[in-house]
Amino acid sequence: IHEKIGKAIEELYADRLEEFYEMLVYHYSKSENSEKAYQYLKLSGEKAARSYSNWEAFGFYREAINVLNKLPETEENKRRGIEVRLLIARPMMLVWASEDSLHILQEGERLSKELGDSRSLAHFYSWMGSYYSATGQPLLGIKYCENCFREAEKIKDIDLMAPTGHDLCMSCHIRGEEYSKMIDVASKVIPLLEETQRQSESFGKSWNVYSALHSWYGVAMDMLGDFREGKNLYEKGVRFASEIKELQALSLLELNHGMTLVICKGDGENGIKHFRNCIGYCEEGQILAYLGLAWTGFGWGYYLLGDLETARKHVEKGLKIQRDVGMPVYLSLYYWALSVVHFDSGDLKSAQSSIEEALKLAQTNNEKWPEEMSRILLGRVLGKGEKSQYAKAEEYILQGIKFLDEQKLKPSASQGYLYLGELYGDMGQREKALKTLKKAEGMFREMGMDYWLRRTQGVLEIL
Repeated sequence: IHEKIGKAIEELYADRLEEFYEMLVYHYSKSENSEKAYQYLKLSGEKAARSYSNWEAFGFYREAINVLNKLPETEENKRRGIEVRLLIARPMMLVWASEDSLHILQEGERLSKELGDSRSLAHFYSWMGSYYSATGQPLLGIKYCENCFREAEKIKDIDLMAPTGHDLCMSCHIRGEEYSKMIDVASKVIPLLEETQRQSESFGKSWNVYSALHSWYGVAMDMLGDFREGKNLYEKGVRFASEIKELQALSLLELNHGMTLVICKGDGENGIKHFRNCIGYCEEGQILAYLGLAWTGFGWGYYLLGDLETARKHVEKGLKIQRDVGMPVYLSLYYWALSVVHFDSGDLKSAQSSIEEALKLAQTNNEKWPEEMSRILLGRVLGKGEKSQYAKAEEYILQGIKFLDEQKLKPSASQGYLYLGELYGDMGQREKALKTLKKAEGMFREMGMDYWLRRTQGVLEIL
């Protein structure tokens, strides 16, 4: 009778289920019925997650874990503990609720091992890989995710290949190297999802995996210089995510596309459009993990269009959001953006201090691509100072280019050659400057990087 009445009330108040569940949680907590309190806390979390109320979802799931911890540690309660910890991981990563995050995942790992639940254990390892990557340990993140993915690949387990493949791609991008590995993983998983017609599933992640994999695939193609194919992949992902109205995947697609446009290709106008979309999705879906980067990318777009003051304000806004969230990943990009704004404003002192901070943060967080680009930009700044700094400036730029060439990151390497050519020009080494700038010009033309091509041709005209 109780269950029938409850079901009838749920149907009657379908638009107010969250309030209804909260009332039941309060009632059962007061009556010390922990079993029912846990049940409705979990239901409240699921309801909040479906409506993109990620902070509320995190709070309900966390309270459900607290209630569960007071119950006897039976096998059934251990399985509940695994279930709710996998559920909390989704909103936890989106709002970056870092407090106790690792402990929550490690408890899930412990319970999975005790029950011999290898599938859940693989999911926890994948989430832990994502956590480590986002907290400045991407190499550890890659290790966790790659081990899971390769084991799943051996037995063709799409239920594990899809989520762990996604997390492996994300960890590689945060690390800033091995983009060919991202292409390898995405090009295997996407066709499998299409063949099995499971494109709509989340596989336990915070977003639609099929759409998100198109985002990482697109990033990899852009970073290697194939902007046309990258654009096709982003657009395919956006179309699918729009059809199923998936805010998390849409925000990720818009963020990644915008970032490679402004940082790599130099397309400020289109980059701004993507960041405007991303900010809207982040605000609607309480996706704090991407919001700061989106505002900074927005500022980067204005920098490319020559509006330096608007650029600086947006980058500083993004930095404040990121610091308030407490998420260390990619903090280097904020200072990199501030440095180029200060440089073009003629403030070399601030440009140097900002890029030195970017380099330090990239090294601290083990982000190789941002580290080497920061090194190149530091060399550029030093090259505009005293002549005694020329040798050090050349050393920094050459070191950064070496890494980028080895990783085949052509858009970033070509920017390095432009700055190296500028430095040789300032040093009075005209022939060396012309040769280096001609190389950059050819690379920019080949990849359709018109903004950078115009800049290079302007330097060549002066020489």
